[in-house]
Amino acid sequence: MTARLAETQLWQQNLASLIRSGLFSKAATGELNGLFTVVGVYTDDTCSAPLAKYSHWKRAADAASLVNRIARKQVSVESS
Repeated sequence: MTARLAETQLWQQNLASLIRSGLFSKAATGELNGLFTVVGVYTDDTCSAPLAKYSHWKRAADAASLVNRIARKQVSVESS
């Protein structure tokens, strides 16, 4: 359980850093070695390393959707 919590915190830190960089465009899902991944897409359309990996596509899609909502809110807060 502790390792799982640490992985979640690391994922959140990496995501927050990516969004704050200003280079983040959106989150997308992909597949790597049989796992469904969430990657960040930069403004130049290149992808980050996988931010998270899931065994079920629905969890990856939900995570990507959540990331995109967080990123939209972050941009609107910074523009205010």
